Amino acid sequence: MKPEELLDPTKLPEDLQWLPERFKLQPDDPVFLLIAWHWHRVKQGEDTLRAAIVEMKAALDKRVESLSNAAETVAGVGAALVSLQDALEHKPEELGRQIEAQLTKPVADALAQIKALEKALAPLARTFRSAQHRQLLAAILTGVALGVLSAVVALLA
Repeated sequence: MKPEELLDPTKLPEDLQWLPERFKLQPDDPVFLLIAWHWHRVKQGEDTLRAAIVEMKAALDKRVESLSNAAETVAGVGAALVSLQDALEHKPEELGRQIEAQLTKPVADALAQIKALEKALAPLARTFRSAQHRQLLAAILTGVALGVLSAVVALLA
């Protein structure tokens, strides 16, 4: 700022132009110079504040935009988690049905084989039981025969 700019009363704002007229201040009066200097300093401060406000608003706009994007992302993740939870709640039932469908035929086949084996082994089991009875009968007869022989030997001796 040049001193010549301070001395021009027309450069003052409309709010301050009445001061030189009312108090008959000349441009070379120190009070006039002080008022003009102070007004220019205030104007520079206002300009600086306006520039800072514009910068701050731009920075805040960017942050607000990034926060809104983050909020949308979080909302999307929440919706995805809800759908995943719904899918997982029904998954055990679905897996149960799949396992049951896959195991029904093998279990039925194994059961049929066991029944066929039981039918095939039924005559063998009867034969085994009759063989056990014969062995038991042979053991009893052998015992009786030995007992009779022992009695005869004991009487003859």
